Amino acid sequence: MEKALATKHILLIDDDPISNMINTKIIKINFSFLVDAYTDAQEALDQFSAWLSTSPDQFPDIIFLDINMPIMDGWEFLEEFEKFPAIFRKKCNVYLLTSSIDAEDIEKSTTYKSVKEFISKPLTLDKLRMLAGENEVSHL
Repeated sequence: MEKALATKHILLIDDDPISNMINTKIIKINFSFLVDAYTDAQEALDQFSAWLSTSPDQFPDIIFLDINMPIMDGWEFLEEFEKFPAIFRKKCNVYLLTSSIDAEDIEKSTTYKSVKEFISKPLTLDKLRMLAGENEVSHL
């Protein structure tokens, strides 16, 4: 298990509970992270608001966000997320984790300050390690 990353809080936002379960297991088996998963992006935003008002230290370090979700999609989530105070957003790296390979989605992702990278599903241990290496372990 990778010990250097033991203090990170990861949030998974994907409408597929099976994907959230698999991603949670991949992360927890290999890293000592706190992982929360949401199938509804609005519920995640509501939780962020609660954390900001009661325990801002719970704000996640990393968000893996699906784009294509019912009710509130990933783009709508990002619009709302970017309204949170910059001091909290700066601490949080957002990775779009999606099945989309649409060039327009990839291009659109670059217009959001919070998005660090566009990643194709599935999330794998190799992808997690690559992100950790690219970000000098301090961000992932």
